[in-house]
Amino acid sequence: MSDIEEERARAEIAAAAARSQLTGTLVDIQARLHPRALARDAIEELRETGIAIARRTLAAAQHNPGPLIGIGATLVAIFARDWISDTFADHGTTATAASAARLDETDDQIGEPQPQEGKSDE
Repeated sequence: MSDIEEERARAEIAAAAARSQLTGTLVDIQARLHPRALARDAIEELRETGIAIARRTLAAAQHNPGPLIGIGATLVAIFARDWISDTFADHGTTATAASAARLDETDDQIGEPQPQEGKSDE
């Protein structure tokens, strides 16, 4: 075999290896760009970030629990405000009426029925 043929054979082998490596790289890129793979990677990063934030928050709360107690009390007050107001409300008395008198059908000065707002006279 001549030197040219040997060099050509080596070049073909090198080209085949390069094509194989390029094909593998393209397959890897396509797999990474698949929507499910992207979503899975994003979820994994969010999970890791959430764990890191939770650990830092726990460490800060152990070091100084005052702000955490204040935040917790505020959240309880916000979400349980109806329950809290019902607990402390005086249920033995009736609710106070609005200062403006409301008119119903027969509440005018002479006792005749009055039409309601938004209703026709029919």
